[in-house]
Amino acid sequence: MKPKEKSGFAKTFSIWFGMGALMFGTYCGASMASGVYATTYIVPLGGGWALAWLLMFFVFMTFFCAIGLDFVRAYKVRNYNEYYLALYGVHKPGANRWIKGGVTIFFDIFTVMKGLVNVAATVALFAELMHSLLGVPMLIASIIGILLFAVLTIYGAAFLRKFNTLMTIALIVSLAVILFSVIKIRGAEMASLIGNFNEGLDWGNTTVKAHFLMFLSYCFNTSAWGSTMSNYADQIRDRRDAIGSGVMIGLLVTSLFAVTGAIILPFMPEAMTSTPILMICQEYFAPALTAIYWVVVILAVVSTAPSFTFNISNRWANAWKTNKLSHKAKFFLISLVFLLACGLLSSVGLLTIVKKGYTFLGNIAFFAIIIPMFIAIPRVIKKDREEKSKSSQG
Repeated sequence: MKPKEKSGFAKTFSIWFGMGALMFGTYCGASMASGVYATTYIVPLGGGWALAWLLMFFVFMTFFCAIGLDFVRAYKVRNYNEYYLALYGVHKPGANRWIKGGVTIFFDIFTVMKGLVNVAATVALFAELMHSLLGVPMLIASIIGILLFAVLTIYGAAFLRKFNTLMTIALIVSLAVILFSVIKIRGAEMASLIGNFNEGLDWGNTTVKAHFLMFLSYCFNTSAWGSTMSNYADQIRDRRDAIGSGVMIGLLVTSLFAVTGAIILPFMPEAMTSTPILMICQEYFAPALTAIYWVVVILAVVSTAPSFTFNISNRWANAWKTNKLSHKAKFFLISLVFLLACGLLSSVGLLTIVKKGYTFLGNIAFFAIIIPMFIAIPRVIKKDREEKSKSSQG
């Protein structure tokens, strides 16, 4: 007997929650679980401003994911290249090939830059974890990470991607256990700091205005998620699904920032390190919890970096038109060059990569994605009206 299909609100909610869970899993990676996002963006000015930053991120994430998904629905795009071509209005067969080529090249480079920042942050985190717990020198740890990621990219990326869901669940469980443990020993401190705008203003060695501008640039990065979600366009039936999914994505992803921020807040400013949650586990909890958390984050690291590297290497290996090298040889060379570049970038440190790298990408996104998105909103409305008119006439 076939299971009864969902209908009505149950079907609608399953679509919204499915899109939210997808983005939740994408965000719940090694860097998020390390707590470095929380110390960089959420808690450096105390528990009062932390609520303001969480609300700000929720608004940006919800708005741009909803707008992006509605655009994906209207134009029925299936990958990031189709998404950006449609965003710039050069998706039709008769479009100017030079503009079309320029848009494709620009966003290919932008995607590589995003991958470079993400993988460099992962290499830096791997080195920090190896150094903190095993005493491995940072340079040696980075080299080990690059070699490990190269081997996994070439021989095991497809295998590892199957375990991304498992890694996400393991990270969520470990963070939940750590949060519960923090509440047991620092619950009163946490409660006194949440919503308190008077304490913590000197923790991050910055001002409210300077932090706002940096965090604003980071939030601009949320505008690029529409292109990522274009692979799931068939799940969005109408504008209500786009808006509902956007709200669900905003809620679930913001909850990740909230949980990691809540773990770290009672230990500020002591926790202003590149691996704050690991430091908290080492200093305040049993070695068993530290070991479990360390293993889970290491596994998340080695499953995240090869996936990014594989996607970028595969894209450019296909674009590299030569018969002198096999696809595997091209793939290997591109992977090696990319990982070496990530290794060099990782030498500046995890905190610097997170602060400077995402700010830089966000500033690009403002001009290259956000402005065109606002310009495209009337186009989407007009397109919907035209299609509705055609269907009513037919």
